[in-house]
Amino acid sequence: MIKSVPEDFIVQEKADLPFCPKGKFRVYLLKKSHWNTLDLLHSFSRSFGLPLEKFSYGGKKDKHGLTYQFIAVEAPADFSQEGKNFSLSSQGFMDRPMGPDLIQGNSFKVTMRDLPGFAALERNIEEARASGFPNFFDDQRFRSYDPERGFFAEKILKRHWNGALQVYFTSASPDSSKNERQRKITLFENWRDWPACLNLAQDAAEKRVFGYLSAHPKAFASALHLLPQEEISMLYAAFQSFLWNEILRRTLRPKVEDLTEVNGIAGKYFFWSGLNKDIFSYLSGLEIPTAAAKMDLPDELVRSFYQEVLSERGLRPGLFRTKVLRKVSFRSFNRRALIVPEDLRIVDKGEDEIHPARKKLTMSFFLPRGAYGTMLVKRLTCGKAD
Repeated sequence: MIKSVPEDFIVQEKADLPFCPKGKFRVYLLKKSHWNTLDLLHSFSRSFGLPLEKFSYGGKKDKHGLTYQFIAVEAPADFSQEGKNFSLSSQGFMDRPMGPDLIQGNSFKVTMRDLPGFAALERNIEEARASGFPNFFDDQRFRSYDPERGFFAEKILKRHWNGALQVYFTSASPDSSKNERQRKITLFENWRDWPACLNLAQDAAEKRVFGYLSAHPKAFASALHLLPQEEISMLYAAFQSFLWNEILRRTLRPKVEDLTEVNGIAGKYFFWSGLNKDIFSYLSGLEIPTAAAKMDLPDELVRSFYQEVLSERGLRPGLFRTKVLRKVSFRSFNRRALIVPEDLRIVDKGEDEIHPARKKLTMSFFLPRGAYGTMLVKRLTCGKAD
């Protein structure tokens, strides 16, 4: 068990920032808990009186934990402050916005609780040091996925504009309240009755789109342009991540024996206890690109799996060159198939003060940009117990 309290999962972003004496962008260190990055930036946008486009960051950090990350604001004023579950402190200036290319990785300090003992976890830590873990995108990436509605981006690729809007507005995230889930159900039940949907609308995007559709009932493609670009980018990335995970799953099955399966929001995660030298060499050197119209696949095996996955879903590579939302596109980047955590070590262990008669263990490690600390935790807690 992790994240009983925010301090059980501490993430500190490590970045190489090109500071300068004076610059167009002021850089801040953002410390937060109980907030995800984008929601907090929306809050800053409103309170600072600046458009969201003035804010930039390198990576999104989950709200379940205590996280430290850098953001940049295209404004000279110093907005350093402390608020509920966050603090913002100025670090200096840059001549460019914050971006993923500046991030080197993340340092983690994780406390695992409610343990019967330490033997199994210590054994798994030794195995992970030696053979790493598969670099799947974790469940945080799929919070927008609704098993009943499907993926927004997949609807776009299939030119189902109405279906894409329906997914966007009627899918409820795992964090949604009971009332919000019911509101989404009511929106679904009233779909195409645009005045009724407008009456149910709460946020700005809902009011814009349902107001537009009330006047133009079948202009679904045009209505898509009224959605926030940042959120569309996230929804595209979620589907790309799903496809990437599926390719990795199919790559691992024939190559690795005795895989342990762990259920996830959008598919299973596979873990090994150890790898022979040849398989470790292959996987540690393998980089799989995310899906796009143009991509360089590493070998024929991965190519065949990619084509197989697309075919099963009624897709083809050329569909990723979609023009309905010209300002947002599917961009391919390479992602390593296997990650070996750096400096993985136990820093403390003992009695768990939250769970009587149980144990806790605290460990620290470093992962490169894009790798999930929660995926390593899944690897360390699967398999045989003490």
